[in-house]
Amino acid sequence: MKPAYLGIDCGSTSVKCLAIGADGCPLGVASRTYPTYSPQDGWMEQDPGTWLEAATASVRECVRSLGNHAIQAIAFSGNMSSPVFLDAACRPVYRCMLVGDARCAQQAKALTCSFAEDFRSTSGNIPDACFAAAKLLWFRDNCPEQYAKTTQFVFAKDYLRYQFTGVLNTEPTDAGNTLLYDVQTANWNWTLIREIGLREEIFPQLLPSTAQSGTLLAEVARECGLPAGIPVFCGGADMACSQLGTKCFLPDALSITLSTSGQVCMNVDGWRREGYGRVTFHPGVLPQLHYAMGSVFSGGLALNWCYKLLFGRETLGKEDFDRMNALSCQISGYAPGESGMLFLPFLSGSGTPYFSPVDRGSLLGLTIATEPARYFSAVMEGVTMHIRENADVFRDMGCDIRRVFVGGGGTHMRHWMQMLATVLDREVEILQCPDASTLGAALIALAGTEPQLDLMQLAEQAVQVCGVIHPQKEYTRRYEELFLIYQSCYQAVHQINEQLSAFLGS
Repeated sequence: MKPAYLGIDCGSTSVKCLAIGADGCPLGVASRTYPTYSPQDGWMEQDPGTWLEAATASVRECVRSLGNHAIQAIAFSGNMSSPVFLDAACRPVYRCMLVGDARCAQQAKALTCSFAEDFRSTSGNIPDACFAAAKLLWFRDNCPEQYAKTTQFVFAKDYLRYQFTGVLNTEPTDAGNTLLYDVQTANWNWTLIREIGLREEIFPQLLPSTAQSGTLLAEVARECGLPAGIPVFCGGADMACSQLGTKCFLPDALSITLSTSGQVCMNVDGWRREGYGRVTFHPGVLPQLHYAMGSVFSGGLALNWCYKLLFGRETLGKEDFDRMNALSCQISGYAPGESGMLFLPFLSGSGTPYFSPVDRGSLLGLTIATEPARYFSAVMEGVTMHIRENADVFRDMGCDIRRVFVGGGGTHMRHWMQMLATVLDREVEILQCPDASTLGAALIALAGTEPQLDLMQLAEQAVQVCGVIHPQKEYTRRYEELFLIYQSCYQAVHQINEQLSAFLGS
């Protein structure tokens, strides 16, 4: 049997599994979805108990497709800033709050008022609600009984890995997304933890992202169709693993991941003043790796939302995504702004570079004669303009963007990729493997069992491009004009959203 290596991603909508060979090339993939709950406006949470069944089913499917390959090791990736609170028996005492959960906005504001300089000096970040520090404080303040029962917290991929190994720990990339991790000492920032009023004993053990966490339990191995005892490596937060899976460690490369949300990332050597409060800064899976990230909360989500409204769908199946691709083809002949509308894609707040929870989505320019394809075109343009906003922050930071790599499900829409290339005025290189975080985890598993391999060199060789989209030069100036209108529109509508938020008492 030939060796294979498995990456498992505990994502915001599903578990994804990807097996690669010794050369880093994908061999098999599978996924299973699970529900996300929103019991109140701004809340996004999941039941950690649903992850294991989804993971074992997807691993089993993936393994069956491998033929004469056998899994030698596993590593994990997962939805960042998503704490799971555990009691003494390692049972969750509360649902997992996802990264986009905004319920802790008041705690984030309080941290900013009292400890902004502490967070800036240690992480380069503002303690926004997207980071776990504010979520930990919300849990302490609003769930005192469950907080008292909590003996430890970990993150989504860590809890799923615990179910595979029986071992609890985390690693620097997810720890860094708490903003309570000290990059210099590679340990928790105990001083800041005490100052903000959290219990030290609930913080988990830290291992390097590339370290072995444990071995596969016999009962899980049977469910997955794998041999018991194979090594299981820590892995990292989804975007830290994506840094490997998109070649984002190259000095001139901008990587864009387009799935439910969207992420715009570049490799940096540390936080930069020009990006403070406009993008976020994170440690990578290796000590020498760091990345800055722009967050587009409504990426594919905005397109899905538009489609559901247009065609009265509650859930989306394969036929719906085929129809969305057909809509994308239909609008491929549109010139910039031909929809006659302008869309602000802030369906879950604005993310970077604004960090404003009061921002809401807006669609301007509607008429009674507006056709469905034009709605879809406007929404796609709005998301693309928001991506451009984030790319411009990197330019302001002095980053030289020479290459643009794009992964995620959005790459299947050729017109969207064409629009993105033209708006950014750069060639867009489409990644052969769209599941960059899962690929990054699988590469960690491979490098972990083959110590002679350099992880970054391995990633550079393994990550392949399947197509290059060139900007339409005849449209670049027109899109530039539309982008300026988009920015003006945001400033005007933001003021209205602030007034509306005050009126509603939120």
